[in-house]
Amino acid sequence: MRGEEGVVVLLRRGVLALAALGVAGVAVELALLRHWNGVVQVIPWLGLGAAAVAVALVAVRPTPARLRLARLIALGVLGVAAFGVLEHVLGNHDAGPLDAEHGEGWESLSQATRWWYAITETVGPSPTFAPAALAQIVLLVLLATVRHPALGRVGGRPRAAVEAARG
Repeated sequence: MRGEEGVVVLLRRGVLALAALGVAGVAVELALLRHWNGVVQVIPWLGLGAAAVAVALVAVRPTPARLRLARLIALGVLGVAAFGVLEHVLGNHDAGPLDAEHGEGWESLSQATRWWYAITETVGPSPTFAPAALAQIVLLVLLATVRHPALGRVGGRPRAAVEAARG
């Protein structure tokens, strides 16, 4: 059994390391893009900071309360990621009439075609699914909390021992 527990610990640490690398990678990408012009462009930075906090809550002295907080933060960041994808699609859609190839005939295209072009980055400058990197990071955080040993503890002691003491 000890061997299996060791593998689980290694996998949990690996998942958290991937989440931490994701935070660092997205931060570099946002900085290289100078993604801070206006309130809407600051939102991913806030989501990224929140994701970093969630990673730390799970990685450093996890307790049931800290793990629950990390999960709540992760759910909030999933919302930020969804908002980012939507913003990128809307930005691409709004840029459609200005597109060199499709701009002249934009009004003659069906709504479905316009939205497809916006989603697939056929028009517009925004990478549609780049904000989903935030979702991937916090999904890794959520995965790291599944059946976490700290969730089976009360006040630092195994739950079974606490319940037996209450007898």
